Amino acid sequence: MSDEATRGFPVVLTADRTLMAAYSLLMDGMVSASQTTSTPGLIWRTLLAPGINGGLRARQAPLGVRRVEAALVAGGFGEEDVAVVTPEELPRAIGPRTRVIGLSSGDPLGIGMSSSTMTALSGGEILCGAQFRRLAGRARAIADGLGPGGPRVVMGGPGAWQLTGSAEHRARLGIDHVVSGYCEDDIASLFGRLVEGEDTEPVVRCSYGQAESIPAIRGATVMGVVEISRGCGMGCDFCTLARLPMRHLDVDRIVADVQTNLAAGVKSISLISEDLFRYGAAAAAKPAPERLKSLVRAVRDLADVRLIQVDHANISSVAAFGDDDLAEVHDLMAGESGAGALWINLGVETAAGELLEMNGGAAKMRPFGAAEWGDACREQVLRASRSGFLPMVSLVVGMEGETEEHIRRTIAWVESLADERASVFPVFRVATQEGEGEGAGTGAGRHFTESDMTPLHWRLFEVSYRLNFRWISELYARGLAGGGAGVLRRALMKVLGKIEAGRLGRRLRRLARGGNGRAG
Repeated sequence: MSDEATRGFPVVLTADRTLMAAYSLLMDGMVSASQTTSTPGLIWRTLLAPGINGGLRARQAPLGVRRVEAALVAGGFGEEDVAVVTPEELPRAIGPRTRVIGLSSGDPLGIGMSSSTMTALSGGEILCGAQFRRLAGRARAIADGLGPGGPRVVMGGPGAWQLTGSAEHRARLGIDHVVSGYCEDDIASLFGRLVEGEDTEPVVRCSYGQAESIPAIRGATVMGVVEISRGCGMGCDFCTLARLPMRHLDVDRIVADVQTNLAAGVKSISLISEDLFRYGAAAAAKPAPERLKSLVRAVRDLADVRLIQVDHANISSVAAFGDDDLAEVHDLMAGESGAGALWINLGVETAAGELLEMNGGAAKMRPFGAAEWGDACREQVLRASRSGFLPMVSLVVGMEGETEEHIRRTIAWVESLADERASVFPVFRVATQEGEGEGAGTGAGRHFTESDMTPLHWRLFEVSYRLNFRWISELYARGLAGGGAGVLRRALMKVLGKIEAGRLGRRLRRLARGGNGRAG
């Protein structure tokens, strides 16, 4: 047995299983993270979130964990002193030498927009929260078992905002310190102090550094995730990145991260940004189509790249691209994979522009005004669809000031897409600004919950999912084929998708008629 396996690494980094599994596609991660404890554990662990095979050090890890690993090494830690491991390997990696156990989570309390929505739809507890609670409990028990002066348990990641203002939640989970925000510029100094036995404040809010300071990853990422820009800065009240200006990584850095994934055998790449079509733009109002196309070409030209995936884009940014530019970007990404239409998340949020404006979305809508927002969104969704993408529209229900008239207009907007190739996913508004004291982490207003849902809200969900059921299963199956998944897995996912669609469709129809009762 190795010295590390008996004495432990000074710094051990991991994430909960919803973030750290052997997903072949970006959509795999989305599907897995949307599951609740109502999903049979065997199906989730083997089919939806299979474990990452390998030795003590993880073959793949979430991008955020890889950034921390790289920042620590760049900041003076030895490569041999920092270990990225799967949750299953955590006990083997920790020993008497271990001083910091770093945990990452996207939704530690299970209160994010998608999580709260899916628990209302499917019942049970969201697996993001359940899996992180399990991981944190294991880390705390191992740390305590090493006696006084043992390792500190540090939590970070996209869900850190949920724990920054609540000492009670941190204590319940066994978390000593929470690191909030992008931390590459600060993490080596913080972990260095903890390794030396110094204490620090329970909540560490990190500075938002320049893109040039982001270190290249040192190992492959889950889902082949490669960051092309970070931040957004549009100011929406319901977004954690609302006040962080968008910053772009240069092409060479992005290509280097893609090559790191390819070297590990990860051939389907996910280009991650809050707005794909703003890549390279000096400002939101000044799109740079040629810079984005040059980036995608540079990735496509790399040997062995199979499928290039994308997540988010803004309606106004789509509008700034010509039809030919949109089609070219899609075709470069799909390549010869056979995946067909690539999904892309378009943040419409509501068809009522004045409601979005009331909730900080004025900048998001430009150059469109509130009165034309709904029509503009429909036009851009159709343009994206004609260009080869399958738009996955996000809507936010329960925004501050929402009225029945706003909901009815959004329902009519969704119904206008009935014959189009598109999908629509409403989610509950979550107040995500950080705070202190009781209720901290909820920011302005309050969370919208299942108890706030009216039959009209459920009607919006019902018409949206009726549209989704037409497209998502086939899209997912083709995506799996393009990503190299086997015939058996594709067939099983298709069957499971049809079963879930039938169950969920029946529940939504009942609730839209004014019925009640938990998912079943």
